[in-house]
Amino acid sequence: MDNAPEKVAPGAQGDCRAATIDLIRSFGVQLRMSWVQAAGQTVEMPEERALQSAPHHDAGLTSVPARLVPTDLQTTVQEVLDRLGPSIFAGLLDTDGVLRYANQAALRAIGSAPEQVLGQRFDTTPWWQACEISRRRLQQALAAALRGEVSRFDVRVATSGGVALSMDFSLLPLYDLEGRVVWLIPSARDVSEREQAQHQLQLTRHAVEQAHDALLQVGPDGAYRDANAAACRLLGLDREQLLRLRVPDIDTQVDAVQWPRHWRELCDRGSLRFETNVRHLAGHEIPVSVSVSLVTSDGVSFAHVCITDLRERRAAERRILQLLQFDELTGLPNRQLLLERLSATLQGGTQTAVLVLVLDRFKRINDGLGPHIGDAVLREVAQRIVATVRSVDLVARRSEDEFVIVMPAPSVPSLQTAQALLDGIAQTMRIEEHEVYVTCSIGIASAPADGDQADTLLRRANAALHQAKHLGRNQASVYAGTPHDDDPERLALETALRKALRDEQFDLHYQPQVDLAHGGIVGVEALLRWQHPTMGRMAPDRFVPVAEESGLIVAIGDWVLRRAIEQAAAWQDAGLPPVRMSVNLSARQLMQPDLAQRIELLLASAGLDARLFGVEVTESMLIGNLEQAVEHLRALRALGVEVSLDDFGTGYSSLSYLRRLPVDVVKIDRSLVPDVTAPAEDVSITRAIITMAHQLKAKVLAEGVESEGQAALLAASHCDQMQGYWFSAALPAAGVETMLRDGRQIDPALLYPR
Repeated sequence: MDNAPEKVAPGAQGDCRAATIDLIRSFGVQLRMSWVQAAGQTVEMPEERALQSAPHHDAGLTSVPARLVPTDLQTTVQEVLDRLGPSIFAGLLDTDGVLRYANQAALRAIGSAPEQVLGQRFDTTPWWQACEISRRRLQQALAAALRGEVSRFDVRVATSGGVALSMDFSLLPLYDLEGRVVWLIPSARDVSEREQAQHQLQLTRHAVEQAHDALLQVGPDGAYRDANAAACRLLGLDREQLLRLRVPDIDTQVDAVQWPRHWRELCDRGSLRFETNVRHLAGHEIPVSVSVSLVTSDGVSFAHVCITDLRERRAAERRILQLLQFDELTGLPNRQLLLERLSATLQGGTQTAVLVLVLDRFKRINDGLGPHIGDAVLREVAQRIVATVRSVDLVARRSEDEFVIVMPAPSVPSLQTAQALLDGIAQTMRIEEHEVYVTCSIGIASAPADGDQADTLLRRANAALHQAKHLGRNQASVYAGTPHDDDPERLALETALRKALRDEQFDLHYQPQVDLAHGGIVGVEALLRWQHPTMGRMAPDRFVPVAEESGLIVAIGDWVLRRAIEQAAAWQDAGLPPVRMSVNLSARQLMQPDLAQRIELLLASAGLDARLFGVEVTESMLIGNLEQAVEHLRALRALGVEVSLDDFGTGYSSLSYLRRLPVDVVKIDRSLVPDVTAPAEDVSITRAIITMAHQLKAKVLAEGVESEGQAALLAASHCDQMQGYWFSAALPAAGVETMLRDGRQIDPALLYPR
């Protein structure tokens, strides 16, 4: 709008009168009749004829001499102004700037009756009290109107409600038949909504420009119509360059021929979401996530595109995968990746040699020279092993001083490779100022002769390793025996297990699981304990593998299920606070077709609510027959039993499998539980796992929490539950019962507000 007053020459008064009529028309009013003077009489004639008459005989809204029809003219103008609508203020001023008339819309805005404002100078009326600048501009416009100048500008007008309206204000002079200004017509249209819309548009545009994600508009032809600063930064282009391009110029998965099909798909579905790569000006490709929405306005359609840069997320995923599948010290595959790749190799039926290599008396290096020297020795050993074997062979670190080499279709006898490894590792190592000498022992097993399953082959390679150690260390030994004589202690241990099951030598201890929102105990994990009459306490990792191989694990597992359910029911009947009893299933148990039915019968027999019972499985148990395992887990969940995925972070393909598994709880392995001294990247990885599990609607329980700092970090990271020695070791049933009766919980000061 041009806010400067417009001066009207005397010869252009007819144009000014026409402009006056046009202004009123713009307000939505149609003038039906005009008044002109002809032959000394006032006559009515259609407006169109009046406007076509000579300048001194057409009136439009031009006044005739006051002696003829002053009252009728003023009345008519007032009627016109009253018809302008509730959002248009209008009135009549005399040439002294005194208000002679105001329409109803203007009066209602200030809550005044006509007699309260008529007869006052217009610039002193309540409308002009909201803004001094607007009032001064009005005064200038009044002076200009007497010179025949039209004024139009934006003003702030007061109302009775205390709200100042933004208005488009005009002041027009009204002439008599002799070209003199006799009236002034002020009019104002409420443009508050327009001003608010413009302000909102500016805010929206600012938000778009400041958005972290790239935002673009794309037309049906694939051309970019608009782009924010983030889009330009992402692609390395300035805005002018970008707006000269089309989608196929940037999206690596769309060409000019395919674009029309993509546009039709968007029109059919209304929105699209996908991942692709975009081209940077420098030539490299960037992985992105793209969300597209179809927008239609006034018959015109375009695509609103939001692009998220995935480089940081992909890097974090790679880092997580690296930590989950590779040993951080040596960079070699870890135990879980070893099992995954060995299983895949064996499925192909290829002849495969497995070598288990353990450093002899490595503990003396750690104790004598320090852990940092020990770490350097392990890194050097890893490099020497990799340098000795073929590039197609797999080298993994299974434990602190133990390495495994998998050799598919070996090109030389495995003993020859083992001897090369013995010789290479026995060479002197210079670590800092130390000369270190270390030897190793190697056990060898081959598939399919010694087994066609990963755990069987590794176990028999371990048996050969024990034989090598018995021979005096720095030796290699090939497995040569049956499953019943590969370990001299195995038969005795199996016999002892059968007696333990018969004589009730087993017992269960229970480790509390604590909620990190309120600090109370919400569950326990049942852990098997075996007190041998002569050998004393037997570690589970010593007897459980024998139980699995011999098949005793099924009977032992059934005993654990029954005893745990009976104990949970006893706590329930005693009126103790409800806690969920969790039991670890073995791989063989999970594959039993009637597992869900048997658990259902045990729950019904004991009278235990299924919601107070849970089972825990590991990813390694699911690899062999994933579909059957998922089916059995779903059957358990249908009963109300909670399913937990144990040791998350050490599984085969944790990220890819988690989406497919019907689990309620993800248990983070103790190796991924950070402390206050942990590097920031380790804490970020733990938080990323927690966030990912929550997005999949699963709770998160951290295992192996051994310090207050770990508990505090987990609570701050919104981990749901925890268990570990910091709160309590596994206890007999009586110890847990005491804790429940006493209401034992975490100090609320450690908990993070949710």
